[in-house]
Amino acid sequence: MAEFFFSAFADEAADDLAGQIAALKRNGIGYIEPRFIDKKGILTLTEEELFDMKKQLDAADIKVGSLGSPIGKYPIEDPFEIHLEDFKKALRAAKILGTDKIRMFSFFHKETSLADARAEVIHRLSVMAEMAKAEGITLCHENESHIYGEQPTEVKDILESVPALGGIFDAANFVMEGANAMEGARATLPSLRYIHIKDAHHASQTILPAGEGEGQILDVLDLVNETYDRPIMLTLEPHLNQFTAFASIDTHELKGKYSFKDNTESFDFAVKALEALLTKGGYKKENGRWKK
Repeated sequence: MAEFFFSAFADEAADDLAGQIAALKRNGIGYIEPRFIDKKGILTLTEEELFDMKKQLDAADIKVGSLGSPIGKYPIEDPFEIHLEDFKKALRAAKILGTDKIRMFSFFHKETSLADARAEVIHRLSVMAEMAKAEGITLCHENESHIYGEQPTEVKDILESVPALGGIFDAANFVMEGANAMEGARATLPSLRYIHIKDAHHASQTILPAGEGEGQILDVLDLVNETYDRPIMLTLEPHLNQFTAFASIDTHELKGKYSFKDNTESFDFAVKALEALLTKGGYKKENGRWKK
């Protein structure tokens, strides 16, 4: 049986690190997936800034569950060497922040045919995955819109073709592109490292709290629970309210079912929705872990 524990993209609660830490502490979350800190992308921070960030997180007893990097969220037509320089920054940041996982994607391919894109994607992912492995880090692939890795069949192909990769399952990203979330989960499951938590409705292109959309999140968690006997991280990525970094990370219009007075309220709402869904599914919280 799995034990689920929470992490979060806390930049959806606040821009500054102090505000992000406060949001995590307020909700009893001990892990963060840093993406934007003080409105700066995680790969743009200097080493001095990263060491200071680590110092503040340590003081708050918050660990970095995975580095929320944008690696692979670039056109496949761009020279690989440019992205390798960013990837080296990601490896360095992960080392400084004390995490053994880096989130990444598998390249946009607007102008390149799917077949040609696939070959180049597998090549690039293989190179980066081996570089990460040599540093004791697992490169974790997230399904995302408009990349080779948007559909369950593509995710399955990637994870089978690059065994050094870990898999991240994101239900909402599958739903937004008309894919069946459970099929996506089954494609990711053999390589699963952790799960991003947000839900969605395809026809309206609306992001929803966990359990209110078509992401079959509770069914997915039950499947993971039956498959794994280890801790599994659930990273909250609410997308319930507009936040500073949204336009730079997502091409969709951000539409939600609810209105919130600020990001503090929307972030806390997302946490409570996930807790309610787990409780509904028969999971109980004990020492920070949710299990049956």
